[in-house]
Amino acid sequence: MGLILNIETSTKTCSVNLSEKGEVIENREISSEKYIHGEQLHLLIKELFTTSKISIEKLNAVAVSSGPGSFTGLRIGVSAAKGLSFALNIPLISMDAIEIMIQKYNMISTNKKAIFFPMIDARRNEVYTASYNIHKNKIDEIHCPEIDEVFLSNYMKYNEIVFIGEGSKKFKEKFNNQKIRIDDIALNSSLGMVKYTYQKYLKEKFENISYFNPFYYKDFPSTQKK
Repeated sequence: MGLILNIETSTKTCSVNLSEKGEVIENREISSEKYIHGEQLHLLIKELFTTSKISIEKLNAVAVSSGPGSFTGLRIGVSAAKGLSFALNIPLISMDAIEIMIQKYNMISTNKKAIFFPMIDARRNEVYTASYNIHKNKIDEIHCPEIDEVFLSNYMKYNEIVFIGEGSKKFKEKFNNQKIRIDDIALNSSLGMVKYTYQKYLKEKFENISYFNPFYYKDFPSTQKK
């Protein structure tokens, strides 16, 4: 028991894995600036089961990143997860994309007074983020601030301010402050879901597939009629 398919599509990385009892069996992911989730997601899922030689009917649950992040990526990932949940009559588990990023992140800082901001691009100078301490305990809830000097002034009491993920890349040249460290190499990955989703499975913290939708945070963009 505890065989879970984890799906993460909130950013340009399309990532899936099979895990059992909180341990990874197989992992597949691909990253592209073209956001190719629609073309690749089902192929990557198929590869997992082919390589592991595990039948998809053996799944006990499917887990998915709920967002925030890419509108299209989230919609594709959640649709796939809900479809599998319904077809196989198995529970649906969700995990927010910011939590996934921090759980995957390797805390290389030894500074106990550091604060960490996993970041997903929200366009312009805004990002989806939340803050965490060195132990990966959440300090602030998910929000979508503009990253500027005013934002930083709220956190200058910390000895180190760490921006994590591809959303942090655009701030590399913006700030001249020795307290700030930017790690834009860290990409979001379904590997950050494995321990968390297994615990949710054990506690039976499941979503209602009839009502579950991605957490976009911002309104979904629409095309205005001319």
